[in-house]
Amino acid sequence: MTNSWHKDERFALHQRQPRANKLDARQRAICELDLAYREALRGRVNHAGRFSAYIERIPYYIDLEAPCPKCGGFKRRTRDRSCYACHLKRSGDNFERMKAGIAPVVKRSLDSHLDLLERQKRASNGEHQVREFGSLTAKRWPTGRLEIHFPNGQYETDLSKRTGPEVYNAMERFPDLKDALVWAGWY
Repeated sequence: MTNSWHKDERFALHQRQPRANKLDARQRAICELDLAYREALRGRVNHAGRFSAYIERIPYYIDLEAPCPKCGGFKRRTRDRSCYACHLKRSGDNFERMKAGIAPVVKRSLDSHLDLLERQKRASNGEHQVREFGSLTAKRWPTGRLEIHFPNGQYETDLSKRTGPEVYNAMERFPDLKDALVWAGWY
């Protein structure tokens, strides 16, 4: 078999050669089905800890022989062997944005940015949907903001600003809130 590293005919049906530079979920699925593919991939992954972490779906492994040149850490990402701590540091802002419901900077395409601007414009023009659920009134804005008016006169201008336990507490006090959250696509 010539050039077995570049193209191994045994894996032609998978349409995926066992490459170790980036390990992904599709390769893992093939490994679970085809033991020959798994062994070929194991042979191409230089660090045994990386391969076992990959098969066990663990996002990192420890490599004591090659510390990170930037931070000196030994924890490596299973997917691509990059430093785990440096990756989290680089991606920290994006994690915060995703938790806030905003697309990561790198992932936002022109279309999604224009869509966001259009939804913000509609919201600033006062466009929203209103629906009553028992004694509650809910307003859903194009940007995803959910405004709730409670029967006791209080209102929440943006329910996403509340913590999970606060929302659950409000659902216990006002059971109709669950229906409002389902309507808004939150629950």
